[in-house]
Amino acid sequence: MEEISCEIIIELKKGNQEAFKKVYKSYANPIFKTAKYILKNDSWAEEIVQETFLKLWLAKDNIDIDQPLLAYIYVIAKRLCFNKLRSIKTDKKAIEELSYHIEVYRLEDQFQSSEIQKLLKSAVEKLTTQQKLVWRLSREEGFTHKQIAEQLGISLNTVKNHLVQALKLLRADFCKAEYITIKNKA
Repeated sequence: MEEISCEIIIELKKGNQEAFKKVYKSYANPIFKTAKYILKNDSWAEEIVQETFLKLWLAKDNIDIDQPLLAYIYVIAKRLCFNKLRSIKTDKKAIEELSYHIEVYRLEDQFQSSEIQKLLKSAVEKLTTQQKLVWRLSREEGFTHKQIAEQLGISLNTVKNHLVQALKLLRADFCKAEYITIKNKA
């Protein structure tokens, strides 16, 4: 590691980019090693090096030429490392909490879906035999109205009427269970 002269530090304070490059070249590697030791992660350590030297550049007016520059840079880097550790800890807690809530909502959705399926099955069982048959062929088997009419030997309008009546009854059961609300027609 090359020692930085007082003249280079004075030039750095003046905003000389060549002086800054010399400081970076001399001190980037020790700062990286320190950051990696603290954070145990290469990419985070690289971020710390970049942030450290950015802060050094932005605060170059505050550099005390009578104090060792490396010590000043180490203080910046260590503070950034500890801030990163706090951020990681906070992020980890937030991720754990988010994961928990996602799991709770997933379980609630599964429960609600199961409840809706039970309600639907129960409601379909209350339909007349013909309505039930038309409903299952249409909604569960995916037949078209025309295919149902041909298969059952009934008119297309009869198929539609059975489905309309079935939907009314199902809607009423879902309203009673408070899964849906029907808007009053004004």
